[in-house]
Amino acid sequence: MAVIKLSAFSGEKPILNARLLPDTAATEAFNVRLTDGALTPINKAVYIGVGAGAANHKTIYRHGGTWLSWSGLVDVAPGPVAQDRLYYTGDGAPKMLVGGTEYDLAVAKPAAALTATMGGTGSGDVQSRTYSYTYVTSFGEESAPCTASNIIDWQPGKTVTLSGFALPPSGRDITTQRIYRSQTGSAGTYFYLIAERAVSSGNFSDTVPVDAFLEPLPSMDWNTPPSNLKGLCAMPNGMMAGFVGKDVYFCEPWRPHAWPEKYVLTCDTDVVGLRAIGPYLVVMTKGQPYIFAGATPDTMRQDKLEANFACINERSIVDLGFAICYATNEGLVAVRADGSIGIVTEQLFNRDTWLTFEPDKIIAAQSNGNYVMFYNTTDTEGVVRRGAMMININAAQFLVRSSEAADAVFFCAEDASLYFKRIGSTSIFQFDSPDGSPDELFWRSKEFWLTAPVNFGAVLIDLGRARSGESMVNIEDEIEAIREENALLFAGDLLGALNDAELNVFEMNGDVLLPYPRYESVMANIYADGELFHSVSAVNRIARLPGGKTARKWEISVSANVQIGQITMATTIEELRNTL
Repeated sequence: MAVIKLSAFSGEKPILNARLLPDTAATEAFNVRLTDGALTPINKAVYIGVGAGAANHKTIYRHGGTWLSWSGLVDVAPGPVAQDRLYYTGDGAPKMLVGGTEYDLAVAKPAAALTATMGGTGSGDVQSRTYSYTYVTSFGEESAPCTASNIIDWQPGKTVTLSGFALPPSGRDITTQRIYRSQTGSAGTYFYLIAERAVSSGNFSDTVPVDAFLEPLPSMDWNTPPSNLKGLCAMPNGMMAGFVGKDVYFCEPWRPHAWPEKYVLTCDTDVVGLRAIGPYLVVMTKGQPYIFAGATPDTMRQDKLEANFACINERSIVDLGFAICYATNEGLVAVRADGSIGIVTEQLFNRDTWLTFEPDKIIAAQSNGNYVMFYNTTDTEGVVRRGAMMININAAQFLVRSSEAADAVFFCAEDASLYFKRIGSTSIFQFDSPDGSPDELFWRSKEFWLTAPVNFGAVLIDLGRARSGESMVNIEDEIEAIREENALLFAGDLLGALNDAELNVFEMNGDVLLPYPRYESVMANIYADGELFHSVSAVNRIARLPGGKTARKWEISVSANVQIGQITMATTIEELRNTL
């Protein structure tokens, strides 16, 4: 008795010989979603709209209902202060976007110190004073203070006039000046707020009583973000992080415009990218990776992981929620929240095979908890290879493939969807869209080697669950869209006249009209000793196979746009029935 039973399907493990694969594994798996053990086709990508400003743009991002794009590699993060604010680095100086208006993130401090002039006469205790002021934007962002003014010895009854106020630079919506005065106490001398006014170059007379000062100056140690800050990353507790060279910067909590230099931590080698996972910051470098931990920037500590896994590509870095993945020359690496690190593709690729995908050039994102890697390479014979691999990095490592190619990607956590821009296009698509009709899957089994040649006489292909109502609606929508497109084509030039079209534009007996897809379509091919033995399209009933062919090596492939639950093949119908 010989029986081959395929269920609990999984994906490819290219590193293994086709004969040594687990029984559920594939030698080829395309457009398959493997979430419940069945073979389920992913949905076709759905056109969302034109979202990229130009076909060569490398970064796309959806903010509210608006698509943004940039020609370079830009790191974007929503702000911790207000939902309408978006922050990004990599497009020149760090930026903030509010209500469609772009601002430089830095809030410049006043350039020159004030001059304090004292007049009148006084008596009593002498108090030494100095003054400073700051700029404040309409968004509540306060700059660092200007240099302290000259020191004066003040006595009750004397008047102090402050001059030298400068109007702020334009373009940052600075609306207010805050004026501070020094106050000495048992703990030392600090600046305290004494007045706030609209921006002005006019003088200010200090008539505020000695004990009428308000809150202390918060921005004494604040610095503007470096103009070449990169890798912007949002963290818990109102923090954001970025880097320049080997240095990792942190903003003042809840103050994304302020990046105090006192918080800077330095790595051994240049930083390539940053991602947050839980309360930790994973720092990927051109050498060993780091994990930074701390509830606030001033408590942040850095731990270098003892793993020589250099990050070779910023665009390969993906936050899967439970792990941060990135490309190295050895394979795909995952860093988890517990600090563990390792190559998660060691069961899929050896080093040489991995490098054929040019991991230093891949573009990656996530979909359904899988690492999605878009590649665009040229092999040694000059053949261009484009596509995507969806890699499951958990214990049962496997991958499936897609023919989709992208040069910009965006994962939206809000709807858990992967969006991508096709190569050389300005159009944006949703990958495996819930609104898409089922795609055509292809899956080919391992090589099943028997101890002696046999002839398989029967096969049963069982479908999985029936299509959902939503899937049927998507199919009807696709057919209706094709019908409308064909109506437009039919009303135009069908290029049907003699010599109306160039040679080899259409297939023999073909035309310009779009074909209607065939649904509920299944085709299984059975191979014996590497040659096609028989093709079967019958489902949910036993199909006989031809006699007269014995072989030791058997394989099964299936193409379908419906879910396949199980495939069983036996030497006789009776043997097949006994396995059910």
